[in-house]
Amino acid sequence: MLDVQILRELFRQLQQWYSIYESDQVDVITGPNGEQYCLWDVEYLYKQLWRLPKRQREAIELYLVQNMREADAAVAMGVSATNPIGIYATVGLGKIIDMIAAGTLPRFGSETRV
Repeated sequence: MLDVQILRELFRQLQQWYSIYESDQVDVITGPNGEQYCLWDVEYLYKQLWRLPKRQREAIELYLVQNMREADAAVAMGVSATNPIGIYATVGLGKIIDMIAAGTLPRFGSETRV
């Protein structure tokens, strides 16, 4: 089952996963929970960030995907370096998980899962 913590790590490793796919054609990995995750499913979820509020979307992109330090991501977002960017990202990831559970994302209906 996909949860916020797993999705956080999948997004954090997304750029590296693309590199591994390009060099070794690995597009499925096994997570710490024993579940398998497909690069293309994670990419689909990444492309759904537009559905989130701006700050949550930016936090996920800068802090998780681009692996910026929290303070640097805050400055890039135009907010104080002390703003809790990690919390913005966590709330956004939770909303993505909620969208999956609600069936809002067409690719993830009751018959499919990440």
